[in-house]
Amino acid sequence: MRMGIRKIIHVDMDAFYASVEQRDDPQLRGKPVIVAWKGNRSVVCAASYEARAFGLRSAMPAVRAERLCPSAIFVAPDFTRYRAVSKSVWEIFKRHTDLIEPLSLDEAYLDVTENKTGLPTATMVAGTIRQQIREELSLTASAGVAPNKFLAKLASDWRKPDGLFVIQPEEVDAFLLPLPVGRLPGVGKVTEEKLAKVGIKRWGQTFLADKAPKYSESSVRSMRVALGLTLGWANNCRWLEKNPRTRVKLPNRTGGRRVIRTVLINLGASERDCTETQRAIRNLGSVSRSIWIAHR
Repeated sequence: MRMGIRKIIHVDMDAFYASVEQRDDPQLRGKPVIVAWKGNRSVVCAASYEARAFGLRSAMPAVRAERLCPSAIFVAPDFTRYRAVSKSVWEIFKRHTDLIEPLSLDEAYLDVTENKTGLPTATMVAGTIRQQIREELSLTASAGVAPNKFLAKLASDWRKPDGLFVIQPEEVDAFLLPLPVGRLPGVGKVTEEKLAKVGIKRWGQTFLADKAPKYSESSVRSMRVALGLTLGWANNCRWLEKNPRTRVKLPNRTGGRRVIRTVLINLGASERDCTETQRAIRNLGSVSRSIWIAHR
């Protein structure tokens, strides 16, 4: 069953951990802040935008970050506090929709095709959420609005920090096709370099790949796999229809088929969980087909 056009928002808190530290400690404001432990084996959890001006980024070795920005102030991570702030952000999300898919403490997808507040457009919902985060939590968030998660994530990064960018359904091709492949989520430097060697530098070229001999099948497949796309989607559609979904986290150290089977049966037997899931499915005007289990 093909669904109608959906309204998806991707909200991404700006330099979340570092921004929380700067908010709570006025002496850190306007200064390059690195959230990380010092040491040869430590990596950067987050860097303020003042620090990013020196080329710092998340997951960078702390030693290299200190070398790039000797004046940076290192702050030990406080994940208990970050989780508490994240919970407050989620409470703001819930005022607008129950269809929330968290990606981490600082970002999530929201399906606001039908929202709780009665706002007429997804753009207004995104703007209201950003305003509430700013006024209530003294933090900033960037948001992207689009017909699907893939595009919404691209849009949220377009005007960071503290920005809002909207991709209307009729604007998808004009926005996406000329986009450099390196701007797409999931395409790292290695994949980008491999694609460049066979002449694929922009997203639109992937649609011609099956007809042009200069594009190697393996390179095109790498591109699509990196983005989590199927061959059928790349050939026949222009935008994804994957929507925010609810998640249930199994207990830590859950292992073995019998144990997992028992957990799933118990989950299915929970009247509250089933009712919430059924309500979400009805709101989407769809039916359930599969259960996905992610193992990390």
